[in-house]
Amino acid sequence: MTRRVVCINPPSAPGTTANREGAGGMGNVYPEPGAFLYPPHTLATVAGALREGGLEVVARDCVLECDSVEQAVAWAAAQSPTWLVAQVSWATREADAVFLRAAREALPNTPIVAIGASVAWMEDALRAVPDIAWLVGEPERTLGVFITLLGTEPSRWRGPLSLSALRQPGIPTDDAGQPLVNLPRPAWDLFRWQGYGMLTVVGSKGCDHACAYCPYAVAQGHRFRPRPVDEVVDEVAYLARECRPARVVFRDPVFARDRDRVLALCEALARRKVRLAWECESRADDLDAELVQAMAKAGCMAVKVGLESADAAVLAAVGRARDAASADVYRGRALAAAAACARHGVALRVFLLTGLPREDESAVAETARFVVEMRPSALHVKVVDKYPGTAMDWTVPVEEAQRHAEVLRASWTPASAPVRRGLLARVARRLGR
Repeated sequence: MTRRVVCINPPSAPGTTANREGAGGMGNVYPEPGAFLYPPHTLATVAGALREGGLEVVARDCVLECDSVEQAVAWAAAQSPTWLVAQVSWATREADAVFLRAAREALPNTPIVAIGASVAWMEDALRAVPDIAWLVGEPERTLGVFITLLGTEPSRWRGPLSLSALRQPGIPTDDAGQPLVNLPRPAWDLFRWQGYGMLTVVGSKGCDHACAYCPYAVAQGHRFRPRPVDEVVDEVAYLARECRPARVVFRDPVFARDRDRVLALCEALARRKVRLAWECESRADDLDAELVQAMAKAGCMAVKVGLESADAAVLAAVGRARDAASADVYRGRALAAAAACARHGVALRVFLLTGLPREDESAVAETARFVVEMRPSALHVKVVDKYPGTAMDWTVPVEEAQRHAEVLRASWTPASAPVRRGLLARVARRLGR
């Protein structure tokens, strides 16, 4: 009898787009269909691990395919699953519960397990669905353990599953925070990955900074955990050779946290002649001219920087800077990083948050002036989300935060189209295309 695992990214709620990989796995919901979507990296990696373990795996991203709940459940049932695995997130918990309940009704004798970085924060929503399980912690290397131990009996797949509760000899007891070594390769071939316009690579997880609003550290831990450079380069080279996406996006919360490691990564990509454009995300104060130059030579086409605010009082209130003096250093490094990106042909995408503590009209005006001075290639502004587990103290009314966001958006003028085309042409020349 075939032992088949069906891996599914459940549908979005009607009229929205569910991005379950966003916010470090805590998720994002956009109030319109067809909005920005990261590929389901966690689900693809789990699928790759299970397939390496000898199981038959099929997968579907119902968000990308614009499936309804009825269509998604019908597809899953048609696959005759031995196990059904669904990626979920805190931000999409209501839509996730709707899908899981429908799947349970359609597949009464199939073990159903929810996975994702934020399941520990959404147990109320998961407990409301009868007779399902959810895997606490990082599932890439642990779901196969539970499949081996629990088998196919649905009654054994109930409630939270954690390594710490197993107490089995030879099995680690940490549910998260394990070293990122020898990770399985994501099974992108199981998805219609061309529809994403990109593929993703996880080079590190976690962040040891103390930003009060940040969901990444909640989902991935407050310890920076890098993967070995050679394993990351092997994966990027594989994607360049086998998939040839338009670009790769590193999903590391703080890509440049370890400067020497990034220099080694860039040197290895250049030495191995990996021809693939990529982008990353990091703090502006982790970047410097030499590092940006090395990244550009290795194929980096864009850097996303979460500036959040340029006001010293706001930066200190949210833990982005310790005090006014360190805020001045932070802003100086941000300007230097922006200049380095412009000099080396790397697009700089600046992200701002409104609704932060101590934010008023003068703080917004200061941020607007600073962004104009940075001259980014793109500007993204959103009202801060208060994720569970963060230390965010919401002090600005939503309506006021929304007005602040509009002021910031109106203060910035994008670069002209010829400038953007010229930047992409320079990236292509660097990669030898």
